[in-house]
Amino acid sequence: MATTSSFSKGCFVFKAKPESSGKSPRKKTKKSSNLLHRSNGDLNASSLFGKCDKSSMEIRQDSYKKIWMSTKKKSEDIISDSHKQLLHDVSQFVSENADIGQSSIPTALVALGVNLPDHAAFFSLLDSTLNAHVSPFVAMLNSKECPSLKNMVLKAIQKLTSCDLADDDAEKDEEADEIVPVKPSSKIKTFANLATWYSNVVIKTPLIIILQDLESFSTQQLQDFVLLCREYRVRNKLPIQFIMGIATTVTLQQQLHHRTSVCLATKSFQSRPSIVLLNHLIEQLFMNSSVLKLGPRLMQLLLDGFLYHDLSLSSFLMRVHLIIMQHYITLPVSSLCCSMSELIDRIKKLSAADLDLYRQVPSFMKFIENNRSKVSLLTDDKEFRSFLQKSLEDLNSYSKDFSLSCRILHCLSDGMPDALFGKSLREVYINFLIGAESEDWDRFIQLLNISTSYELQSRIQAALTTLKESDVSSALSDFSTSLVLFSEELKRLEQAPDTDTATSPKSPNVFVPKGKKLDKFELKAQLLASAKQARPTSKFDEIKSEFVSWLNSHLARQLKSPTTILFHEVFYAGSQVQSSWDIVPWIRRQVQPVPRVAISKALSDPASYLGCNCCSSNGQGSQILSTMPDLCIVYKLHTECGRLINLYDWMLSFNAIQQKDKDDENEEIEPIIQARFIRAVAQLQLLGFIQSSKRKTDHVARLTWGV
Repeated sequence: MATTSSFSKGCFVFKAKPESSGKSPRKKTKKSSNLLHRSNGDLNASSLFGKCDKSSMEIRQDSYKKIWMSTKKKSEDIISDSHKQLLHDVSQFVSENADIGQSSIPTALVALGVNLPDHAAFFSLLDSTLNAHVSPFVAMLNSKECPSLKNMVLKAIQKLTSCDLADDDAEKDEEADEIVPVKPSSKIKTFANLATWYSNVVIKTPLIIILQDLESFSTQQLQDFVLLCREYRVRNKLPIQFIMGIATTVTLQQQLHHRTSVCLATKSFQSRPSIVLLNHLIEQLFMNSSVLKLGPRLMQLLLDGFLYHDLSLSSFLMRVHLIIMQHYITLPVSSLCCSMSELIDRIKKLSAADLDLYRQVPSFMKFIENNRSKVSLLTDDKEFRSFLQKSLEDLNSYSKDFSLSCRILHCLSDGMPDALFGKSLREVYINFLIGAESEDWDRFIQLLNISTSYELQSRIQAALTTLKESDVSSALSDFSTSLVLFSEELKRLEQAPDTDTATSPKSPNVFVPKGKKLDKFELKAQLLASAKQARPTSKFDEIKSEFVSWLNSHLARQLKSPTTILFHEVFYAGSQVQSSWDIVPWIRRQVQPVPRVAISKALSDPASYLGCNCCSSNGQGSQILSTMPDLCIVYKLHTECGRLINLYDWMLSFNAIQQKDKDDENEEIEPIIQARFIRAVAQLQLLGFIQSSKRKTDHVARLTWGV
């Protein structure tokens, strides 16, 4: 392990030595860091797959790369398409306000929502868009790099004048005549120098300053910076413009006081809510023709992390990446989680040991228990191969029909009271993936029974539109044909309303003899008798009743959860309940960690995190080794003490552990041991395990008990 000072001072970064090159150091560092990050990611995945079964390791690793690259590309396209209109509007606003005639600073206020981790991706797209179409002079600032007004001014000027067009000689020859022939200078440190520098620029394009997190800047610092920019815009004709990113509009008035806001000509822009993008992502990644899908427990886990934690799409995709990788690493049967075009060849290459793994799948074992006539599948490999192929093909087709059936049900139930299955398609899909309650379905049938002709016709038309836009399989082709027939019958009924006559006589009124009054019991009896008589039914009621009964029998059959189908463990990650292949508990520990438990485990068993043999206790959790980090030794000693810990006795125990492997019988504690002990105690106090005691100055109080 590399030696460092106390981690309470911060994080330690060991930088690689830069190689000598003729290119720009800044540009070279950026490329090398990206390449290092990419290579480390591939190396980690490869090392994890290297621990798997050799026979299927390469197949599963290849499938993992294909699935993740496809998922990543789809998600990036969806997110970029969602920001396309907003980027166009902001760029158009900046272009239209390039004139410096007005004294106020044109300012675009972009409300991006509370999903702060996603803001960086949007501003990166905005930066590239502005550089390509509006102006190369763009300075992107955040509160971390601008702790004071001086740093804010220097950073803004540095980024405005450091144009990336002159990094390479070839790029300089191609682009120098187009935009900027002036090289950035390190002497430009004030707005006065910036005005002089800008006067030598050939093409006068706006100077755009982007403040990514407006709420994180101090109010006084922001006010001074705005007033300074306005002064030089009016006096030196600098075409400065602002783009400010805000999470919500609540704190906008607190950040921009009246003295500051009068200097800005603001226009607000609103991004799409992250929940809308999440619905679109789930529809495209897991409901359409995707190979790997998520089981109900993993889907619910991801939604809980998104809705109740950060509303961040980037965090959501990181968790999806982790699930995809763990599915292919943990499950030996994931080698067949591939496209249908590759399935037949992979099944033919399965060995006898591989086929036994598929026989151990819980859904297949349950199938054999319920169908004793299929016992031959346990011994006949040839018969089992064909059965496995047919079952996986049926599962794939049923998954497509299930997604399409959820779309149809969403069209039929949209706008109903109480939002029985959910307001969005994502909620409908997850409810039936988990297993919708029968009460909701019965309520849905009741609401259809009381629908008017116009409502029923509009719902059927919406369902037919969905079917036309999708690829209908043979299982749903009859369903589509019947739906068209019901729609045509309703249209004919609307065109000929006079034929809608009652098919049964009217129910008689309550009979009251002349000169006699009915008491409440007699009235109740006559009303109940009249209610039991057949009520008049129209032609529309007959069609509606036939449609509801047909829907109740046909559509309900297609909405059975796919996790009840044979071999669903192959394509649905996290659907292995009570199995050694269940990845849900491990995923939950990674995406929803408990900090105190993780810290206690790391301090009690450092070898599980450091991966070294010198700190391993060989299954004896209470054993304290001198090779362990000082913080771990101090933590283990403190767990053996009571509420108050004597510092001197604590230090003697620490010294005894450090000196137990030495023959020196000197009882004096070396200064280096004392310093290491004091540092470890300070680290333990920083983590919140101990605090100083007011009762005894040479004691500390223990704060935690158990895990």
